[in-house]
Amino acid sequence: MPSHPTRHTIARQWQLLKLLPGRHPGMSSTQLQAALAKVGHTTSKRTVERDLVELSALFPLHCNSKGMPYGWYWQPGLSLDEAQQLQPDALAPVRPIGLRAWVDDALALRLEQQPLSTDMQLAPQQGGGASLAATVDDSRALMGWLLSQAGSIRVLAPASLRAALLEQQRQSLALHEECS
Repeated sequence: MPSHPTRHTIARQWQLLKLLPGRHPGMSSTQLQAALAKVGHTTSKRTVERDLVELSALFPLHCNSKGMPYGWYWQPGLSLDEAQQLQPDALAPVRPIGLRAWVDDALALRLEQQPLSTDMQLAPQQGGGASLAATVDDSRALMGWLLSQAGSIRVLAPASLRAALLEQQRQSLALHEECS
């Protein structure tokens, strides 16, 4: 059985995960410290900062470091409830990649309202649709999102992501063709 301080740390960190918003710009460590205190976890701002760094190595958390104070939030499109559904290997740290794609007009409109990242850029194309450029995390959540948008997006780069997406689609198609 974990010691009392360990149980307290786990309870505090779990509460911290529950407090994090699912959108940019997120909450600052000072805001999170105050929110933790309201639910009975009195701690220092520095402890909250350490907890966030530690938790971001295990969960898909983002830090908005563009301005002060830094804001922490869940990976876009993911909340604690959804993170609990993930397989353990999906919680491993992810690496950022430069996504380049063509998107249809409807998806471009949705992305304007809910950007994939803070550096996302959409450029309308003459033949319709838009070119998309964004720095995103290479994760299962990204692959799931891409698959859910399969009829509206054409991934151009990185080549490894495009190949993985095509393989997922081929497997799905083969599975469905077997039923015919």
